[in-house]
Order: sequence, then C-alpha cells, then structure tokens
Amino acid sequence: MKRSRIATGSLAGLLALTLAGCGDNSDETTAGVSAPASSDAAEGEATPADEGADTTTPDDGADDAATSSDAAAETGGDDASATTEAAAGGATDAEEQLARLEAVIAVAEGEAGGTAYEIDDQDDDGSWEVDVAVGDRSIEVTVSADGQVVETEEDDLDEDDRDALAAATITIVDAAAAGLDEVDGTLDDIELDEEDGTFAWEVTIDTADDDDVEVYVDVTTGEVIRVDRD
Repeated sequence: MKRSRIATGSLAGLLALTLAGCGDNSDETTAGVSAPASSDAAEGEATPADEGADTTTPDDGADDAATSSDAAAETGGDDASATTEAAAGGATDAEEQLARLEAVIAVAEGEAGGTAYEIDDQDDDGSWEVDVAVGDRSIEVTVSADGQVVETEEDDLDEDDRDALAAATITIVDAAAAGLDEVDGTLDDIELDEEDGTFAWEVTIDTADDDDVEVYVDVTTGEVIRVDRD
C-alpha cells in the first residue's frame, strides 16, 4: 500500500529525534566513565612517578570507556531500529486516509448543513467534491487540499439517492473503512448505488496496478456485497 506524505514525514521526524537521543546517551555514558580519572588527577593524591605510579588504571579506564561507547552505540542502533519498526506499525495508510476523509466531510457538512452521500477525489489538485443532502436539495461543496471551501453548487437531490440515504445506517466513512479493509489502495470516490434491490455504498479504490476496484458495501449492515476488479 502507498504511504502518505504525512506518514513519511512523521516517521522521518521521529527517527531524527530518536537518533539525537541516542547521541546524548552515548555522551553521558562516556562522560560517566572518564569522570573518575579526571577527578583523581585533580586531587593530586597520585603516587609520584619516581615511586612507580600504577599506569594500568588509565589504560583500564580507556578500555572501559571504549567498551561503554561501543555498547551505547550498539544499543542506540537497536533503539533506532525498534523505533522505526514501531512507527511503521503505528497509524496505517488506511487510517490516515480515513482521518483525512472524515475531516473533509466534516468541512463540507458544516458548510452545507446536511449529510454527505457522495465524494470524489480531484486528482489534478488534491481537492474533493462532496455532495451533501439537505432536505430535497443537494449541495456540492468543493474542499481544497488544505481543507478550505472553494465553492458550492446547489441542485435537486436525486430520488434514488434520497431513498438510499434514508435507509442507510452505515456512514460514508464507515463504507470507506470497509472498502479499504477489503482492498489495498487509495480512495478515489464513493457514491450510493443499488445492487439487486439492496442499497449499497460504491467505494472506488485505485490500486498500485492503476486499476479501479469497486467495493459494494451494504448501507444497513456494512457487509461487503461484492468486489468488482477491472
């Protein structure tokens, strides 16, 4: 499944913070080992050189510091790897798409004052066209990629759409979630349809193979009725 720019940016930022944290831990470990040697020298209590001062302590300290530094570096690498894996297993692409969809629909419904029943992704500029039912009227709200209302257009609400929406207990976002759970890809559009006398949400998903896959979701049960693949 394609990753979104948000996910990539969040992961990159998290990884950068993790690596910075690892660098701080390495410095603290090295400082902790070398500090005693500096303290002893400052006290001036070491045996004079002509009395056979023990020169093994500095060597041991250097070895300890190198060992600690190596351990810190190794631990830091493990932490970074673990954090990367955790971030990759965090919010999925589907979850981020659904969050984006929910936000766009909230803007459109807030603008028109009704219930969204159709949405179409405008591939050229990242905006969305959302049809909102308000009584017997349909308000098409265009929402830009940054979540701003670009324009609205009013029309009559199709009778079939009105009947399907009246029967629906599954929202358009729920339908999108069912579609993305069935097929990996990117949401393209969602609309109401009728399948053998049963109202359904038709969820169109663009896959990695550039195929359009339609997933039909029952408006009352949320169950997938069928999947059409090109």
